[in-house]
Amino acid sequence: MPKRKREFILDIWGGPRKKASVLSANLRLAKSFFSGSSINYRTRCTSGEDRLCDIFKDLNLWNEFFWQVGLELRELTPGQLSLVEMHGAYVPLEMPEQKHEAATLLHRLLTLHRCIVSVDLNGYIFKGHHQLICDALRKSPSIRKLKLCLLTMNTYASQSFSAALPHLKRLRELECRQVHFDRTFLDGLAEFLASTESLTTLTMSHLHIEREDAVVILQGLKRNNTITTLSLNTCILSPVSSRCGFMFADYLRENQTLLTLSVTSRYLKNVIELRLIIRALFHNRTLSELNLIRFSLDNENIQLITRLLGQNKTLRRFHMVGCVWYERAPQCCINSSMQHMENFGNVSSRIRPWLVALTENKTLDELTLDLSCFNSDECRSFFKALASNATLKKITVERLRRKDVAEICRALRETGMRERFFLGIHHVIQDPVATLTECKELSCISVDSTILHDFDPLHTTLCLLPSCSHVTSLCLRVSQELFNNRVSSLIAQYITGTTVLRELELTFFFDSGNWNAVDRPERALVQALSINKSIRRLFIGGLCFDETETGMLADMLQHSRTLCDLSFYPDDYKSAVLLVRKLSPTFSTNYTLLSMRLSKRRELGADWFTVADVVRRNFALVTRAAHFVAGSRRKYCAAAAELVHFNPALVTKVQELASVDEGEAILRIKNSLKSFSELDEFMRMAGVVKESVSCHRRDDGQTQLVDLGRDCWLCIRQYLKVGDILDSH
Repeated sequence: MPKRKREFILDIWGGPRKKASVLSANLRLAKSFFSGSSINYRTRCTSGEDRLCDIFKDLNLWNEFFWQVGLELRELTPGQLSLVEMHGAYVPLEMPEQKHEAATLLHRLLTLHRCIVSVDLNGYIFKGHHQLICDALRKSPSIRKLKLCLLTMNTYASQSFSAALPHLKRLRELECRQVHFDRTFLDGLAEFLASTESLTTLTMSHLHIEREDAVVILQGLKRNNTITTLSLNTCILSPVSSRCGFMFADYLRENQTLLTLSVTSRYLKNVIELRLIIRALFHNRTLSELNLIRFSLDNENIQLITRLLGQNKTLRRFHMVGCVWYERAPQCCINSSMQHMENFGNVSSRIRPWLVALTENKTLDELTLDLSCFNSDECRSFFKALASNATLKKITVERLRRKDVAEICRALRETGMRERFFLGIHHVIQDPVATLTECKELSCISVDSTILHDFDPLHTTLCLLPSCSHVTSLCLRVSQELFNNRVSSLIAQYITGTTVLRELELTFFFDSGNWNAVDRPERALVQALSINKSIRRLFIGGLCFDETETGMLADMLQHSRTLCDLSFYPDDYKSAVLLVRKLSPTFSTNYTLLSMRLSKRRELGADWFTVADVVRRNFALVTRAAHFVAGSRRKYCAAAAELVHFNPALVTKVQELASVDEGEAILRIKNSLKSFSELDEFMRMAGVVKESVSCHRRDDGQTQLVDLGRDCWLCIRQYLKVGDILDSH
């Protein structure tokens, strides 16, 4: 680690505590941690309607300080900053001076900059600095989102935070994740919930809270009339013998503002808590989205859920994520009783409630559930019911029963549900031939050699994959027992040749050190990846890459115009160190990568910070560009669009913002670039003129800018970007 020259350090650990404002005003920072640069933290915000704050020019310097507490400034919305968790940062344990510097900089940001709108607070920055930070929160003119994560609050910290809450008049979102509360904090939070006029989103999905303390939160929640989005887990309701579950049920019955509810089961068998929630929702008339996460479903709860879907008139989106049947009959209810149902014939008693619900429901737009407990006949009936429901536009199925997958896909085609059907997770191949040749509906495939148990199925799968144009996401896990030169060659051939694969996850379970230089799978893999032009998200787990191979991988990352997301977890940490060391000197020329995760971050140091800062910049550029395509006319958004117009992530972001398909998003990106290709349009966008370009007549008759023909101007435009034109201020 580079040594830093200390200029002035406040004594915050001994003696009488100074006021927060004094602490902030008197601090003189040392040089930044990696580059040894000075930072100007005293200037006020300069952001305006079409102008970025000056702080955006120095985000890398600010982040050198915030990385020491596991945080990073990011531009999640054009022109606005968020201090978020940086999971890739290595946080030193015993560096109190650096943590105090970060806390003081945060105080400056919150009190002087209206461009910062969101803050994550973790234990590294909050511990020992709660007075300073809470003072800043009280004074912030713009904070709209606050996230508390990995915090343990003592009495003094709770008092400071509780006192600050009433002053957060603009706070819209509050999230508490893995926070240990005491009663002082809970009382303050409950009072804030009851009195706030701004809060619309509350997330408390990872709680450590005692039974009676939960009552305090629920009392505040019942008095609230602003929250539209609520996420929590079932520990706030348990045990049901207490009054918490019934209080929450009353809240759901009586509430008239809640639109989105997400409940995560903390324990495996929370069937009773779920029962309370569903019964209460029969009386709710406002909820439009319900997310149930990791619940075990018994027959009674299934009956309640399907009755709710059949009767409810407001739900638009219903998602059961990671939920499993708790009372499965042997072999998935082989002896399940059959009942006759009009339009469906004889159906099992297990699928019948879903058929009734889907037939009666006229409002649902989206549905997510697990179908692995249903056989092919039951799935066929389910698809027929979906087909008869005109409002359902998207059905996400988490899992299908493996041995019936071909028959289930056939039923999808026959019922005309293929266009509305999405598989939520990778389908694990059991029968390669049937799955890959007959099931064109399955675009996400998992090939696991530990499940195939034999070389032949793995070999068959790898031979078939090149002809599978429907496979856009592949998860491949290979054990040493089934690996040989032929397998290595087939994997490389597939990666080299595919033009449709978007996501690739490769995990190797063996010691690659046993392979000689000729047969190294790493070499063949990197060569194939260097040729591929379609993969956008790549995960590599296992293997050991030598210097030549990491150099090839670095070169591929440097110049790729398609790879947006990389996870690199080799068996040898030196491979990761070597990769970032090779990337850091010139990686700033990459405008594609938006996410990168590596193992062994402690040894990566300044090189990793440099690479991560480029990734942060690229993310911000894509965000700006997407908003330009969506209609923003800000100059810096147009400049970003010129830099990253080719980035596949831009297409995805435009799809999200505009709710359009991929083809329409691509068309909108092209049209947005054309919108300022001509002379007058370009000069207006660059801020040079208000209306059009005009030139004073010259006596010598020399050609002026307005005299250039269109073809000549467009030739110049190839070398002239909006970002090249300096702002007037």
